[in-house]
Amino acid sequence: MKTLINEQELLNQAVHAFHHETGFELHKREASEVRPYSDGFFLELGSTGIEYSVELKRWAQQANVGTIATQLRRLPPPALLVADYVNPNMADRLKGAGIQFIDAAGNAYLNERTFFIFVKGNRPDSLSASPRKTSRAFNASGLKLIFSFLTDPHLVGQSYRKMAEASGVSLGAIGWVLNDLKDKGYVREHGKKGSRSLESAMELFDRWVETYPEKLLPELGMGLFQAKSEVPWKEIRPEAFGGCWGGEVAASFLDDFLSPAQGTIYLPRDKLKNLVVEHRLRKSSETMASKSHVLQIYEKFWHYDPDNLHQNSGVAPDILVYADLVASGEPRNLEAAERLYGKIRDRLQEY
Repeated sequence: MKTLINEQELLNQAVHAFHHETGFELHKREASEVRPYSDGFFLELGSTGIEYSVELKRWAQQANVGTIATQLRRLPPPALLVADYVNPNMADRLKGAGIQFIDAAGNAYLNERTFFIFVKGNRPDSLSASPRKTSRAFNASGLKLIFSFLTDPHLVGQSYRKMAEASGVSLGAIGWVLNDLKDKGYVREHGKKGSRSLESAMELFDRWVETYPEKLLPELGMGLFQAKSEVPWKEIRPEAFGGCWGGEVAASFLDDFLSPAQGTIYLPRDKLKNLVVEHRLRKSSETMASKSHVLQIYEKFWHYDPDNLHQNSGVAPDILVYADLVASGEPRNLEAAERLYGKIRDRLQEY
């Protein structure tokens, strides 16, 4: 029950800090008091009648704004992020995304019809400043292995060698990651023979999506490149080079809802030169990143055969496409991501 105690402590500190900073009272209620069989908390703002659904999050200053926005969209509105600490930069980003928040240092952003509160710059105390514990399961190697498990849950029961072949993770790291996943309740061993199964797959998926932009994606970047065409996804076939489309382009193939404005390609690192030469791509700068003819190319980090899993070889797995959309933080991409989420949930909820 340690997690629950920590969440209670964080919530209490944030409520107290908010009152100390603004003079407003937030009254805590168990979600089950408001909606039977619900988990979590609600916060009622004084006598205004406004009641916030609460999303508790530690280390919010390291989180991706798109991930936070997606999580809050699943709560009954209005939703409120309650964090340990929101630094000034993150406060501005959350405000810009319309995400209301309070933290344990007294920083806050509430924007309702009858009032407006925006406080930033308060320093954290010992609770909110506590360092984030490292986890083998959620470092770069662990995220690669989890990705393979989420893509093919039956892989959890295979040999270490098959796991290594599918994920690109070294044999030596497999055992460490599996042990961490077992400790966290995401992998379960059965009987003396040690057969394994994936547990709480949707919870694991949500954690993977939240951690991916911070711990794995930065290691994969191979550069920005300008294409000759304004709509390069109509001309380039990355599967011819062992790659695939991710992000908005992949989402447009999986679901007609989104019209892509930017291109993301996942490609084996040793095929980058071939793609660049074949399509006469030129190096681009960050200032051009939002242009439709500019491609963001990342290393393809998985190694399974998509045909064996009935996946389109020219499109990244839907869990990665979802993560790309969420990481962008763009409202239209978040809406497209929610459409994919239901399909992913239907597939993973049996695990």
